[in-house]
Amino acid sequence: MAIATLPDIPPDFGAEPMPVANVDEVQFGDGYKQRALAGVNARRTDWRLAWTELYRDEYDTLYPFLVERLKTTPFWWVPPWETAPRKFVCVELSGPRPTSALYATINATFEEDFTP
Repeated sequence: MAIATLPDIPPDFGAEPMPVANVDEVQFGDGYKQRALAGVNARRTDWRLAWTELYRDEYDTLYPFLVERLKTTPFWWVPPWETAPRKFVCVELSGPRPTSALYATINATFEEDFTP
């Protein structure tokens, strides 16, 4: 099955990248610690995103896309200031929150995914 691409609805400015390193650590008795990256894809970047002032049609496109894949199915997305898509899973989602008669807000956290 082909991996879908996140709809082209840019998040707000101020998207927050969160670098994560998976590290194995051993503590020795004299206070010395030894650390090493764990695994092939030990470094990833997760993102905290917000879409505010979404029109109804944008909301009707984006929110169901994320709900359908929440915590289970990866999708392609191009992070800000990057040119190549990377694979992510939406691990947290809040919304919709109507902010007025015309707009809604969605907040999400994307975790980089390395599954084949």
